Formats: sequence, structure tokens, C-alpha cells
Amino acid sequence: MTDATNGLLPADWPHRELGRFVSIGPLDWHVVVAGSGPLVVLLHGSGSSAHSWADLVPILATRYTIVAPDLPGHGFTRGATRASLTLPRAAQDLALLLARLDRGPCELMVGHSAGAALALRFALDSERPPAALMGFNPSLIPPPAAYLHLAAPFVTPLATSMWATAILAGLSSHSRVIDRLLNSTQSDIPEHQRARYRTLFRDPSHVRGTMGLMAGADLVSILERGPEIIPPMTFVLGRNDRWVPAEELRRILGQYLPQARLLEWEGGHLLHEAEPLRAAELIQSVLDAPALDGARTRF
Repeated sequence: MTDATNGLLPADWPHRELGRFVSIGPLDWHVVVAGSGPLVVLLHGSGSSAHSWADLVPILATRYTIVAPDLPGHGFTRGATRASLTLPRAAQDLALLLARLDRGPCELMVGHSAGAALALRFALDSERPPAALMGFNPSLIPPPAAYLHLAAPFVTPLATSMWATAILAGLSSHSRVIDRLLNSTQSDIPEHQRARYRTLFRDPSHVRGTMGLMAGADLVSILERGPEIIPPMTFVLGRNDRWVPAEELRRILGQYLPQARLLEWEGGHLLHEAEPLRAAELIQSVLDAPALDGARTRF
């Protein structure tokens, strides 16, 4: 286990001083660890990295231990193969990472988009699931047609190859592709966050990991086992989210995860980045909820 000062991260990357690299099997994880207290795990979505939680980390770390990894194939985590970019495999690898870090049982696992789907997969597969689950705009429905039109050419075995993702990364660095994608989230995120996405998408391995995880996501298997998920769940839906439309998501959640609590905010896909203080306050309220005490006693 080493710190993050080995030259891989840019000098101005958020919470660089809290980052570390953890080698487990073929994966060399980059993970941000901060604070002390009950364990809260933060899982970013496809195309992002732990930087997605940058503004929440210092708020939450005053009361909790925060673990925010770059998921396999994303950010500065290295060693992912195409076979490892599935939700079941990512859940297994995440369990190994948390065991290595040894920060105690997970009180709350929070995911954004595909990170929320991963949290559900983790809860289904783990012998010791989190006491509670939370998701911002959970990616549990197929992407809308407009998004597929833009991304589908890259979500194929051919396009996730080395040469194709290198070409896409090159295009991203010389065009406004990433800004267009961020604009399509309908979220008003600050320029410093936008710049971090541009940095990530100049890296062919990040592009390959992003497209590979999207291509390998089996959402049906999670939804069909929805009744088996015991930890209390809270999901926040953005009314203006075009990537995971709230109306369709509400229907899916009502059908497969009726036990979940649903909240709706004005805003788009990157709710937690656009309103980090509000998101942090909601996370704290979930951790402080009396219902969580009962959940803790079951595991």
C-alpha cells in the first residue's frame, strides 16, 4: 500500500494527499481514505472517478471514515481487464479492497448512477452487506436514445479495443465532446469539476474502462433479485435527468424495489456534484436515522 505521490495523479488533483494505491491481484486501486468513525463507501458512476465526491469528502470526514475508490478501469486504478468490467466481478474486487483496508463494517454505501447499481450488486453478493444503501440517480434502466446515439459506437468489443479508445481519447482532448456530454447531464457543475473530466477522458485506459463497464452491466439480474436486498435503501432522482429519466426510473424502482425510499430533487444527472452540501446533509440524515439502528443489528 503506497501513497498517491508517485507521479500518476496530477499535482492539482483533489485530495491527492489522502489518496493511496492498494495492489490486490491484477488491480492497483487508487482510493481516497479520509476521516474516522463509521465507514461510508462512496462509489462514482461510469466515466467518473473518486473526484466526483471531492466536495463531499471534507464534510463527511468530520464524522465518518470515508473510502472513495476509483472503480476498476476508471480514473487512476490500473490493471482492469475486459472480463473484470462487470458488476459481479467489480463487487467481488470491491469486497477484497474493503477487507484489505480493514476500516470496519460498512454503515452506508452510496453510489451515483452505475455506482448505485454496483452497491446493490455488492449488497446481494456480500456475506456482510452494508447496513444501508443510498443512490443518486441509480442507473437501473437503459440509457435514453439520444445517449445511445452518441455512445453506442464505442460500447462494442471492437470499439473498446486499445486502438479505438486511444482514438476517442485523442478526439476528446481536441474537441468539446466532454463538454457536450457534461451539458447533457443537465447539471450545473463548477468548471474545476469539468476540467477533471477532461483530464480523465484524455486517458485511453479510462475511456476503455468507461465503455467496458457500460457494456458489461447486467441490470436485469439485479432487479430480478430486488426483494432479496435487505438493507434500507434511499434513492434520489433528478427531475431533469435525461440520462436516467426520473419517470421511467420511478416505475422500475416501484416494480422491483418497492421497499426503497424515493426522493426527488430539481436537477440533472450529477446531483451530488451540483449540490454537494445538500447531498452530504442527506447522507448524514440517513446515517442518523433510527431505522439504521435496526439494520445494524441484523448483520
